Amino acid sequence: MTADAELDSVVDARRVQTVFQPLVHLEREEVVGYEALTRGPSGTGLESPLELLAAARRAGRLDELDWTCAAKACEAAVAAQLHPSMTVFLNFEPSTLLAPCPEDLLHLTRRAQDLLRVIVEMKEDSLIADPGRTFDALARAREIGWGVAIDNASARPSSLALLPLVHPDVIKLDLRGPLDLDRVAEMADAARLYAERTGASVLAQGLEEADDLALARAAGAEFGQGFYFGAPGPLPEGTGAPRAVFPLLPAPELDGAATPFDLLAERSRPEVTEERFLSPIARYLEEQVDANGPPAVLLVSFPLGGRTDRNSRERLLALSRRAAFTVALGDGLGALAGPGLRTSALHAGDPMSGEWDVVVLGPHYCGALVTREAEGAPRRFAYAVHHDRGLVWRAARAFLRRLEPAPLAGTSVWQQALEAQ
Repeated sequence: MTADAELDSVVDARRVQTVFQPLVHLEREEVVGYEALTRGPSGTGLESPLELLAAARRAGRLDELDWTCAAKACEAAVAAQLHPSMTVFLNFEPSTLLAPCPEDLLHLTRRAQDLLRVIVEMKEDSLIADPGRTFDALARAREIGWGVAIDNASARPSSLALLPLVHPDVIKLDLRGPLDLDRVAEMADAARLYAERTGASVLAQGLEEADDLALARAAGAEFGQGFYFGAPGPLPEGTGAPRAVFPLLPAPELDGAATPFDLLAERSRPEVTEERFLSPIARYLEEQVDANGPPAVLLVSFPLGGRTDRNSRERLLALSRRAAFTVALGDGLGALAGPGLRTSALHAGDPMSGEWDVVVLGPHYCGALVTREAEGAPRRFAYAVHHDRGLVWRAARAFLRRLEPAPLAGTSVWQQALEAQ
């Protein structure tokens, strides 16, 4: 049997296996949920989840496989009579929620909506690759009553800087060693700060020894996961109600086609001034990308036909080397390339095409300068400056909706979870 035929036989017949790893409340050491992990059928060339995923990607059937894995996990949880207060974590890309669920799996996913407490895990790669689609997918997850977790949030600075945009209910810190404890302290502080502001939960994964529990508690984690508590396996039958649950946060506000200027100008009457007075403010904000703890995300837009001269491009490249992640929108940016830098054009019909915006979004600092060219007044801009976190977060979401999609680099979120076992 060819590899494609073997993959078709697995996906068509929904022949996947699901195992579950316990999630534990650290203080009480009680199981409060499970993470669902998938395997291919035993004894086949696709038993390895890595091989199964690679084959599905080559065949263009990754969404269908993701739905199959999610539905089978939900089916197993319902069959085991998992208590409704227990939480099931599903490892699949949130964008799968925007793809049609196969008809034969609909009854399983709909039962899960009624009977299970579900949290979808994701990494920031999805947001970086296609922000607009990811925001829509996360909104869809919340519409059906599911929560969101960002996985491996301590892996890269961009993970923690992007937390407010994902607005996760759960932050998963990876404590698999060897570890730089100073780095853990820095990342844990950023996660704790976000959790204190929003009410999100922190879960430490990779716990294998008693010493790991002490580190997890010091890092601010309330919940834990790892071989210390148990290896992935079948679900126990008829679990009781846990005393602790993963709380779900209120969904963030959706702003549709609004621009950053639209959102910030709602809060204060914009002033109008010359560009030369705004440039120092923009430079000061840009300099904050690495001046306040872990580096921040930097978002910069240029009005069509202006400001993307050689000096602007060179400065943008230099800033991108310091920021956690950088996005620039405007003319003449296509040739710019570098790690952690994404560029995209703005279209003339987009109301943001006349804006010069600078947004800095980090764990410890956020600020935004938003401007719009004044009608009939060259080199003059209406502007607003804000540091209110909720407002800056909304402006950043509005900005990133304009970023054109890029191919998602790397592996899917549940492939990464399985690779780490």
